[in-house]
Amino acid sequence: MIKGAIFDLDGTLFDSMFIWDTIGEKYLRSIGYEPKENLNETFRTMSLYNAACYYKSEYGVTLTVDEIMDGVNRMAEKYYIKEIQLKPGVYDFVKHLHNVGVKMCIATATDKYLVEAALERCGINEYFSEVFTCTSVGHGKDKPYIYREALKHLGTTKEDTLVFEDAIYAIRTAKEDGFRVIAVYDKSEQNQAEVKTLCDFYIADYSDMQGFRKFVAPMKTALSIAGSDCSGGAGIQADIKTMTMNGVYAMSAITALTAQNTTGVFAISESSPEFLRQQIDAVFEDIYPDAVKIGMVSSSDLICVIAERLKFYNAENIVVDPVMVATSGSDLMKNDAVQTLIEELLPVAAVVTPNIPEAEVLSGEKIHTKKDMLNVAKKIGDKYSCAVLLKGGHSVNDANDLLYSDGCFRWFEGKRINNPNTHGTGCTLSSAIASNLAKGYSLDESIQNAKDYISGALSAMLDLGKGSGPMMHNFALQTK
Repeated sequence: MIKGAIFDLDGTLFDSMFIWDTIGEKYLRSIGYEPKENLNETFRTMSLYNAACYYKSEYGVTLTVDEIMDGVNRMAEKYYIKEIQLKPGVYDFVKHLHNVGVKMCIATATDKYLVEAALERCGINEYFSEVFTCTSVGHGKDKPYIYREALKHLGTTKEDTLVFEDAIYAIRTAKEDGFRVIAVYDKSEQNQAEVKTLCDFYIADYSDMQGFRKFVAPMKTALSIAGSDCSGGAGIQADIKTMTMNGVYAMSAITALTAQNTTGVFAISESSPEFLRQQIDAVFEDIYPDAVKIGMVSSSDLICVIAERLKFYNAENIVVDPVMVATSGSDLMKNDAVQTLIEELLPVAAVVTPNIPEAEVLSGEKIHTKKDMLNVAKKIGDKYSCAVLLKGGHSVNDANDLLYSDGCFRWFEGKRINNPNTHGTGCTLSSAIASNLAKGYSLDESIQNAKDYISGALSAMLDLGKGSGPMMHNFALQTK
């Protein structure tokens, strides 16, 4: 899976190399000196700082290095602030990478304030977490330091990070340092045949997505195995909304149909064990899920089917939300099913996400204090060899959740939001965690991302129904 992407700017994201093909000579003439050479070729591998030093050493320019750099930038400024355009397909391409969880930054020889102005004007600044320049790093792209700094910032590895470049010398530098390189065609680079031999993948333009998929995985997928909530606030419906808003493709295997709304659960019609098995098989045999969330499962027979099929398919990133009682107070699990869940599903889980009442059932102990939370989380995690996210939103603390994983504790602080409409919060949190695990985030990162998402959904203050209403899962969408 590709987790990071480092983009050059000029000639790679923007059709802007025409500026730098001539600006060196134009600037020199503007200050009264006549070029003795093709300065584009001379400056090709230099940072702006080094080019300014070259003006002084080779042409005897009496201005300071900073004055020269400022002069060149002022000459280029109008282009970056008002004129240069993205190459065709760039906007959709970087948006796609962002949506599938790829972290991105810029590595360029162009001054940072010019880069930021162009990115913002073209509407893609939000997709890049940082801009690294040759001047800030202190080396041109004939050395790999700018790529190394960008990689360190992204927190990824060379194996799961791609470098996008158009210039042959930069492609060579990145390749020799162990990066995988995507070469982007630009007319200013004359050695296209050699470029193609150096790079890992070559694209004529950003519409060439078909072949590129071998480097960037298609959208990550997640399967929800849970009950249906016809009112849409919890269960399968909440899971699908959450997974979609967290950037993964959502699938489902329905354990039961329920007749419920914000005031209560009025009827439950279970799937048969055989039909549930067929649903799970249909998903795994065609679109293998990158993560699995398990929610409401009301009977022992269904739990056994789920555990058996997940083991059969060697499923990964399994998040178990031990749903026992609906927000309205209605029971959702038969008494004999609780022990089956403990014995069959907890041992295969990457993480289990009980609230305090559910953790009391799983552990057989009462929880009144934060110390009790520590003891119970450890007891469950050690006994069943799974991580435990013990949710503290039931009066013990101010919505702080406790993660116990690999013998270590971590508190995730949360601000209690004064919203009585909390129908489906457990389903939503566990589905968001599964979505982030599917995208390759660590468990800690997945939990933090999920908590941020659920805070946004609660803060939107959706108010529907006569009881404890649902959250606004699509709060981040801009609607007309």
